[in-house]
Amino acid sequence: MKNTYKLLLTILLLSFSFNLFAEEKPTAIYVKIKKAIMPIERGEKFEDPLNEALQAKHLGEVMGGGSMLNKDGSIEFVGIDVDLTNLNDGIPFLKSKLIELGVPEGTTIEYEFFNNKVVETVK
Repeated sequence: MKNTYKLLLTILLLSFSFNLFAEEKPTAIYVKIKKAIMPIERGEKFEDPLNEALQAKHLGEVMGGGSMLNKDGSIEFVGIDVDLTNLNDGIPFLKSKLIELGVPEGTTIEYEFFNNKVVETVK
């Protein structure tokens, strides 16, 4: 009987440990691309193929995108909002796919991990 309780306790503790690292909701990732491109080109070149690749691997999806404008109205950089469902597999895949799609030097991804802001260089 004592071994049964130990086994149940072990199973409970392992279950709790695995749940700490399970993704309950997607993690919002901001992709900052230092390139002045128009919205349609941004969608065709980056957003659409990235979304297809993420969904095919069941790692997340592209939620949208935008442009940061300079004071003169020209585009300074563009951004893509991505929701990843699995950071362990999603971050390396996201970086690799962005490089494959031809993002320029200075491209970064930004997200929060355990209430800490993380900024990683893609290229």
